[in-house]
Amino acid sequence: MALRIVVIFYSLRRLGSRVHRTFEICIDPYAVRCQEGRGNMASKLGQRVIAEAALAAIDADGVEALSMRRIAQDLGSSAMSLYTYFPDKNSLLDGVTQLLLAEVEAPPEDAHWRDAMRHIMRAVRLVGLRHKNAAVLIRRFPPHTPDALVFVEAGFRAFRRAGFDALSTARCYRALAAYSLGTIDIELGGYFTAESRVITGNAREDIGSASSDRLLPLVTEIGPTLNEQDDAAEFEYGLELLLDGFADAMARAGRTV
Repeated sequence: MALRIVVIFYSLRRLGSRVHRTFEICIDPYAVRCQEGRGNMASKLGQRVIAEAALAAIDADGVEALSMRRIAQDLGSSAMSLYTYFPDKNSLLDGVTQLLLAEVEAPPEDAHWRDAMRHIMRAVRLVGLRHKNAAVLIRRFPPHTPDALVFVEAGFRAFRRAGFDALSTARCYRALAAYSLGTIDIELGGYFTAESRVITGNAREDIGSASSDRLLPLVTEIGPTLNEQDDAAEFEYGLELLLDGFADAMARAGRTV
């Protein structure tokens, strides 16, 4: 219910007597509280607060549903106030990605380089699975804030302690990044699910139609095996192939790691 306040102003003198004018102002207490809340929230806004709200919205409804207006409403602020911190949606998505990558747990400082890489790669995959709707952002925006680069720094230190030079470290990092981003996309996109690998036959079959069994015997044979594979196990298998390859490359260069 609106609160009615009567304000009385004594102003004009007429015929020697004081007269008054009465003005009635209706104030909605809820609206006042709402405005006060917005003012308080505006004073608390910052890049981290906004990016965290955006990540929560993406986790709930996906990247496409994100808008500056949506985040402003969630924060009890105005859309224009967000542009002070992020000039556009793309920069906000970049900020969200930095939060995601800051969740990647760095390995222990004294870990063997192989164990350090296993730790980092598993941690990146875990973040992707934890934030399935936001995981697509990881391949769009590389880490560039100090918090997001912690695991990268830890990985570089592990390589260098083991005897990898700068060029070898950069090459191994790039290979690991490509493997990580690719496997996240494949796993979350259902690339190897049974439904996605059904062989499409001819719409109209007749006596002259070729059968998949005759033309594609190996696809027919191996396809079911692909469909039944465990994502986590295959991730580990591919990772070990990479690590073995790094060690072999260093051995060919005359360095045992």
